Amino acid sequence: MLKYLARCVLLTLGFALTTYGLVAWQHAGFSFSGIWPNFADLRVHPVHLLVLGLAMIPPAIWELFLLDARRGDRE
Repeated sequence: MLKYLARCVLLTLGFALTTYGLVAWQHAGFSFSGIWPNFADLRVHPVHLLVLGLAMIPPAIWELFLLDARRGDRE
């Protein structure tokens, strides 16, 4: 049960980062200015959050499918 909770939290975090990144990027006018890191100004561009969220979703879903398949094999 705890394994499902961890995977669901990661899935929720992935969707939250994707949503926030897309909304923040829209608020910035879909601008690419500041996408390359400036080490004097440590702000994260919304596209970075969007990509991180999109990268987290498929592995989390895959892990949930694997947990469910393994549970089905045991029963």
